[in-house]
Amino acid sequence: MTKRIQLLSDEVINKIAAGEVIERPASVVKELVENSIDANSTEIEVHIDNGGKDLIQVIDNGQGMVRDDARLALERHATSKITEANDLFSIRTLGFRGEALPSIAAVSRMEIKTRTKEELGGTILKVEGGQIKQVKDIGCSVGTNIIVKDLFYNTPVRYKYLKTAATEISRISDIINRLALAYPEISFKLTHNQKKILESPGNDNLLDCILSIYGREIAKSMIKVNYEDKYMKISGYVSKPNINRASRKHQSFFINRRYIKSKVLSEAIGEAYHTLLAKGRHPIVILTIKLNPILIDVNVHPTKMEVNFSREKEVYNVVKDGVKEALQNTDLAPQVKLNARKGSEQFNKNKTKKTNKESKKRQSSKEKLSNKRQPKDEQQRLNLTTGEKATNRRNKTNKSLSRKKEETKSNQQIKIQPKEAKKESKQNDNKDHIEEERKEQVRDKITQEKNDKEHNNHNKNINIREESEEYDAVPTLFPLGQVHKTYIVAQDEDGFYIIDQHAAHERILYNQILENFESTTVQSQPLLIPLQLLILLDE
Repeated sequence: MTKRIQLLSDEVINKIAAGEVIERPASVVKELVENSIDANSTEIEVHIDNGGKDLIQVIDNGQGMVRDDARLALERHATSKITEANDLFSIRTLGFRGEALPSIAAVSRMEIKTRTKEELGGTILKVEGGQIKQVKDIGCSVGTNIIVKDLFYNTPVRYKYLKTAATEISRISDIINRLALAYPEISFKLTHNQKKILESPGNDNLLDCILSIYGREIAKSMIKVNYEDKYMKISGYVSKPNINRASRKHQSFFINRRYIKSKVLSEAIGEAYHTLLAKGRHPIVILTIKLNPILIDVNVHPTKMEVNFSREKEVYNVVKDGVKEALQNTDLAPQVKLNARKGSEQFNKNKTKKTNKESKKRQSSKEKLSNKRQPKDEQQRLNLTTGEKATNRRNKTNKSLSRKKEETKSNQQIKIQPKEAKKESKQNDNKDHIEEERKEQVRDKITQEKNDKEHNNHNKNINIREESEEYDAVPTLFPLGQVHKTYIVAQDEDGFYIIDQHAAHERILYNQILENFESTTVQSQPLLIPLQLLILLDE
């Protein structure tokens, strides 16, 4: 029987291992930048071409490496971060496995330039597919400069699963943004195809770093968080409830300055914002949690973005209580500036004048109705029309109403009360005279004994209006009540009206805006300089 089990070659082993660590260009950037941070760099530059498919370059001013260390760093599981197994429980660096550089070198063409401050010259190494092709001395700056070209050139299956350049640079940008928020004392610079995407100040001010990433409006709306108990301390910023997003992708949690993804921490934030945000909305969060490394295990995932907490409940409570306390100590009511623009002031002024004018007009109409009214006002209130010319009809109606109004005295507003015969007869007298003018017939004065049937028929005739007539003005109406919080019931001398209050309100606003627009009282000015809207790559 032939043997079926055999040892894999180093080339195959390296490619398999690289597949676990290096998934896409963003993975390369993450590993290289984390190494730069562990090397105590204060300035880190990342240059990307074609989403990282063609070029990834990371330059730092860190400690650098001597020639022997640079060669050894390309061997698997070679690291300066730990020396024994117990060190895994007290890790304070971002890298510790010694897999990053050999994994990257196995699937790309890589070049390393490095120099320590104690040396006069540096070292350059060229590697292809994990094989060192060249090592020689070179003049270079203190620090390390790593260039990765043709990623996955020797693993075409992996290469074809890469996304578009826009998608890949978006993921790279997200990684750099998180690291910049975790290390505000380091200046980060990111470019794509020679175009600057990010440049953090590196002044050890987290709020300034937030400003460079999210923009001024979000930075102004952040709330400082500072809370601790006997197990841990949390610090950072959370956004006010009015600044929120539809997903949690803008929540950044750092455990001892290592970016992680944690459902526990996200749920704690959600509980702290309970009742302050609508369902499905999430705040922007940048929180750093400092605790004893022995209380967490970061060696549970190849990307090291997932951790296990030995005191998960305590972590949940500290984050929830700390954020809730910060929110309670902040005035969350939005600031509203009234009359901020001249155009708005003019609009409100015109609106006030018009409202006062209408109020005076209504008051005047009420007084005229409750006392002896003048014929001219009464004619305007009736506003009755027929197929004849409006002007001739109104003149004739004025004469008849003048005669009749001398006989009418009332101390109350006119209301339709069929049971009161005296008021019915007075209304009928007015309406009969109008009917006479309409029909241009001469009739004798209507007697006080006219029955209810004649009165109702008369009202029906007097309220007839032609569909084609155009009204000069809305008659002055007196409200009687409201139906289903939707319709207003009102009356005038002609009868009663049912008005859709929502449609009427919209019409009033439209007329006000149109009047101000036509009278050129709305002040406006084109922007000399366009407004800049900051949008992150993943948005």
